[in-house]
Amino acid sequence: MIGFGGTSIVGLDIGTSAVRAAVVTGARGSAALQSFGQVPLPVGAVMDGEIQDPGPVSEAVAELWKRVKIKSKKVVIGIANQRVVVRQVDLPFQEEKEFRAALRFQVSDFIPMPVETAEIDFQILDDYVSETGEHMMRVLLVAAATDMVESFISAASAGGVEPVGIDLAAFAVARSVSAAARGDAGLAGAEAVVDIGAGVTNIMVHDNGEPRFVRILLTGGDDATRALAEALDMPLEEAEATKLDLGRGVGAPQAQQALSARVDELVEEIRSSLEYYLSQPESQPFSSLLVTGGGSLTPGLSEGLERSMNLPVRRSAPLADMNISKSGLTEEQVAQVEPVAAVALGLAMGASQR
Repeated sequence: MIGFGGTSIVGLDIGTSAVRAAVVTGARGSAALQSFGQVPLPVGAVMDGEIQDPGPVSEAVAELWKRVKIKSKKVVIGIANQRVVVRQVDLPFQEEKEFRAALRFQVSDFIPMPVETAEIDFQILDDYVSETGEHMMRVLLVAAATDMVESFISAASAGGVEPVGIDLAAFAVARSVSAAARGDAGLAGAEAVVDIGAGVTNIMVHDNGEPRFVRILLTGGDDATRALAEALDMPLEEAEATKLDLGRGVGAPQAQQALSARVDELVEEIRSSLEYYLSQPESQPFSSLLVTGGGSLTPGLSEGLERSMNLPVRRSAPLADMNISKSGLTEEQVAQVEPVAAVALGLAMGASQR
């Protein structure tokens, strides 16, 4: 992966439960994983996708670079929280250069935050002629609160790395798990990619790589763990172990009921978001539904989503088609990290295309 002066760009995922980094070389079908590592974060350092305590985050970043021996300091950071807004809007057509020059004036009515306090980017999805003969363009807007973005940059910088870009975690996930999203394969209809993390769930719908819908939910696998802890009056660590046991068919009926109730709620939140997309004009029916993220391993979740959407659900394997021979990961380690690696991998893959 070459860019920014011939230096490898590292994908840096600052998640709820851990900080993860990936170095990827090559592109598309020839991608190879050079390095991957993760360092756990203390509970509360990152909550709802935002950094609450930067000190432990910076320490984890520094420890990660030391442990994995990553040479490059240049990173692209993924973000996903309620202070990120993604909107698809239709506007009178302008050339991209003109639109970018007047961007803040053009989009102020479409984002729920003052434009002077936001970082704004866009992607032109289409241009068309309306029924009234107007030349229009369809634009995907992404706006993120400046202070929130700066908190990620500051925490990473204090950990000894150099942030050179910010990317939406939902885009990164789709890039890493879907050949259609990368443009490597065609797909009839829309594809939904659902990344269920510990505390944040990213939902992205794309049409052969063109983003159509993004939603960020402040819920994930940790909610199921907390539900078990409360129902059974046990510490979180014990509840997490109980959740894993239930996935193997071992556990008391009371535990299964508590878990199932919370899983049903999460499934309903995801289903509601996907149904909202389907209710939009010009939406495409789903031909594929991919899930990834550590939370996707929660017992009953994939099955519940499959029943709810009446659509086969596939658990993604972002490392399956990637050369991992130089990464130093054993087969056992690959199986362990693959469910949580998608964001970091996709960030690194996106940087290599710049």
